[in-house]
Amino acid sequence: MVTYTQLQSVDLASLNAAAGDFEKMVRTWDLSTKIQNEVIGPVQQSGWTGPSSESAATALTQARDQIRAAFEEASAIARTLRDAHDEFAAAKKDLQVAVQHATEQGLTVAADGSVHWPPATDPADKHDLDYAETQRASAQAAAQEIGKALDRATEADSAAALALSMDTGNDTKSFNSTPLGSVADAEAKQAAQILSLGSSAGDDQLAQLKALLQHHSGDPRFATAFYGGQDPGTFLASYGALAQSGDFAGSPLRKDAVKGIQEGLGLTLATATSTGQQPHLPPDWGDRLRRAGSRHIQLAPGTDYDSSPYGYQILGNVLKHGTYDAAFLKPIAEHVTQLTQENPARWDAVAMKGGAPFQDFWFTGTPDEKGNYHGFNPMGSVLNALGHSPDAATKFFTDPPTTYWPDGSVKSTGGTNLYFKLLTDTGERSPLRDVSYPLGPNNGKAGPLQVEALGHALEAAATGRAYDDETGPLPPHTKEMAQVMRTTVGVFGGENASALLYDKDKALFGELQGSLGKMAGAYMGDVQKALASDSTVLPINGQIARLDKIDVQRLLVTLGHNPEAYAAVAAAQQAYTTAAINDVLLHPADHGDLTAAALTSAQPGGTVAGLLSKGMVDEVFTQGRNNDEEFNSAVKTTREWAGTIWGATAGQIVDRAPVVGPVANDMVDKIMDGIAESYEVNTEAQTTNKAQAAHNQALEGAQGSVQDAIRDAATRTGLERKYLNDLAPAVEHEIGGAFANGNSIPWQVTHEDDKKK
Repeated sequence: MVTYTQLQSVDLASLNAAAGDFEKMVRTWDLSTKIQNEVIGPVQQSGWTGPSSESAATALTQARDQIRAAFEEASAIARTLRDAHDEFAAAKKDLQVAVQHATEQGLTVAADGSVHWPPATDPADKHDLDYAETQRASAQAAAQEIGKALDRATEADSAAALALSMDTGNDTKSFNSTPLGSVADAEAKQAAQILSLGSSAGDDQLAQLKALLQHHSGDPRFATAFYGGQDPGTFLASYGALAQSGDFAGSPLRKDAVKGIQEGLGLTLATATSTGQQPHLPPDWGDRLRRAGSRHIQLAPGTDYDSSPYGYQILGNVLKHGTYDAAFLKPIAEHVTQLTQENPARWDAVAMKGGAPFQDFWFTGTPDEKGNYHGFNPMGSVLNALGHSPDAATKFFTDPPTTYWPDGSVKSTGGTNLYFKLLTDTGERSPLRDVSYPLGPNNGKAGPLQVEALGHALEAAATGRAYDDETGPLPPHTKEMAQVMRTTVGVFGGENASALLYDKDKALFGELQGSLGKMAGAYMGDVQKALASDSTVLPINGQIARLDKIDVQRLLVTLGHNPEAYAAVAAAQQAYTTAAINDVLLHPADHGDLTAAALTSAQPGGTVAGLLSKGMVDEVFTQGRNNDEEFNSAVKTTREWAGTIWGATAGQIVDRAPVVGPVANDMVDKIMDGIAESYEVNTEAQTTNKAQAAHNQALEGAQGSVQDAIRDAATRTGLERKYLNDLAPAVEHEIGGAFANGNSIPWQVTHEDDKKK
């Protein structure tokens, strides 16, 4: 264990010099070339024959091989020394930063690294019960940061010692032609050795494995060495045994370690299989993983093969962590989907044959609020992995499929992609069926957690952003992303929208609504274009999705019933409508009649708000299934989301606008800050018609800060403020009319109804 004093006082100059000397030696190495060109070559060309020549040739060849081995060993030592220096230097810097932070808080770091806080001098502090507790918490946090720096140095020290010993080897007569190579390689070997212990790994070893994976999960050298040194089947067996070992309920530390290891394994696997980084695992490693995934994995000698979990069930929770390369994840997703399609009950059967006890196996399953476990079907894990990997998700739903044999080898390629149709099937053989423990009756239909995972995958595929990414930008939509969105709206905005998403106790896909709301928000330009006249010009983020008007209407009213979806769409509508009007006002030369253009841009946003309001009012006041608190709580979380929509639309508009004077960034803040307040639902209003009051409040939300946005445009465009002051009420009135129109559209509207209008 590296101590505080050692790391604080260590002089790394000598280590840096040693690494530099070895690196220089390797760079200028020419012995291998010289012995070949100046000794072996001339001898071979001399015509010398006989026993003596054969003996000399053997000796010279051995000498050449030893020189090459010496080069490999020297190169490995150079890498190890450089890695060790860099890690020690980084750990020392971490320590210095931790000590500085502690000092800035008035804490004292002793010579042994312990952290202390000064006694209270202020009389008020002396009698304040919270003073000591606050100081103690600060000291503990500082001590943890110091401890992390020491742990990093200790890991580097141990790994460097292992690497150097394996680089030089034990043979005193020959150089090592296959040295380990670096600190990353050494630590990968350590991690793999601990994992191989399975259920025999102790608490300290699990903590070490967790630390190694978390620290190096983004390092391609470590990740590739860690996974490349293990056969996929062996890896699954080792992790499966480790993840079901011990009394997790009685050992919080062990439980926390296994959770951390699970996350670290996923992040490391994503790094190891990323073809955009060097090094990375070869394609055949993924081929062997599919083979292992389709087989039962015996976690202990003598266990029943048929009741042992499948490899994909063990891999499931690992895949939930990390952003995966499409070349690695898509084949796995396709293989799991095809296996499930062939026999949807195969995953349940394992739990049933085993008589229960998967709830203690941390490699699979997710507990619900009642403590029951779900998730034995790895489809959910794979779909969540796609939800974190947008490129893979888009390709999964749009690329021509590859068909696999049961063992994971390729059977054929090409054909029509039917994965969306298969996963949204309402029949009795759904690939999303999800048995729970305690085991109960299963009707073979889609399970809630699996449906939610499907939503995550669709959201990533259509938006190009991971489903749980709250801050990243929305990339421009590609043709394939727009195709996913169009297909999704066509099904869940179709004639069966209510039955699929809303009907009480019958809607198999109700858990999709949150993701569908985010998708509709991300495609707000396409949504509004579908509701507008054909001649309306609205800014679109990338390729046009060409959504069907009637499908959009049905979907929005349905989503208005769900607080999370309502909030996502409402915030996006507000941000987008303001951006669209800004687009008109910032480009007056593009429009013959600026007033008409502004009114036309405002109209579809009002329609969106009216459709949403129709669903919300029905939900709260007619159905009574959700209350205002649930809607308001969801709305208050939308500020960042609205900012994202603004960035994907108005952000681009402002960047290319002929701005006069400074850009009024405070306008963005006004819009974002006003959304939550303007869209709140208030059922406590002092009125005899609370539904009408909520309706009126939603209208105010739709109109929101449009007037402010229009007037603010004067500071950026040079348009006359008098004109803009006259335009603002007109636009507000246009939104009100469109809102009323949207609110009056029948929920179960059909294309025939639309034709009659």
